[in-house]
Amino acid sequence: MNRSRAEDPNVVVPISTLGRFSDRWTIRARVTHKSSIHPKNGLYMFSVELRDESAEINAMVMSNRCVEWVRFYERIQLNKIYYITGGDLTPADRTYVSVENENELLFTDETTVSPCYEATPRIPTLSSFKFVVVKDLRQTNKETAIDIIGIGECTEKLDDCSEPSYTGQEARRNIWITDHTGRVQLTVYGDQVERFNGRHAAVVAAKGARLGSSDELSLHMCRWGHIEVNPDLPEAHSLREWWLREERLTDTQSRIKSG
Repeated sequence: MNRSRAEDPNVVVPISTLGRFSDRWTIRARVTHKSSIHPKNGLYMFSVELRDESAEINAMVMSNRCVEWVRFYERIQLNKIYYITGGDLTPADRTYVSVENENELLFTDETTVSPCYEATPRIPTLSSFKFVVVKDLRQTNKETAIDIIGIGECTEKLDDCSEPSYTGQEARRNIWITDHTGRVQLTVYGDQVERFNGRHAAVVAAKGARLGSSDELSLHMCRWGHIEVNPDLPEAHSLREWWLREERLTDTQSRIKSG
């Protein structure tokens, strides 16, 4: 019997078509984000964002579903491209990720990961973002992860989070995110703290943030969210130009007043 394209693990299929296939497939994708390891209730897990020419998907690697999870964590490197075969597809949890895919990939004992050495110039190097401007935040669902971009500033020193969380006690930092519509505070945790020290203003793109539970407008990074500093994106270039114009205007007004 002839096997269909979906059933041949040697045939590379686009990420955008994974929901139509069984578990016998291979994708070729770039790792645009790799989280740290998170312990929870005796289990260990981490996530990776995978992107090809067609779409992106979030992948979860958990110790109770994949005995080789440590080897995968050591092998999978940020920005590298891999052939990935096998795994389970499940509906994506929008509470923790903003990846634009209705499915999420779960690594299993049947999953294999092999490096890709071929040139792949058409695969993007960054995650895909769908930004919400500050003025529209109150209209977004508090239970849904979103993306935001703005000029990031921070003056506080690194501190420890005293409140218990799924990772126990971890570092956190508050960043002010400003765009042309307003300003909002974003709290980042763990390894994301090191990505932005706040000493100098820079464009910060956050993927996978969520509104706080209080009435005061604020954001915090979700468990699998991450930030990019000065990303090579059209929105980042526009924000930088806008910010420079605002700074020049403020400087001119200050000189006029002082004169």
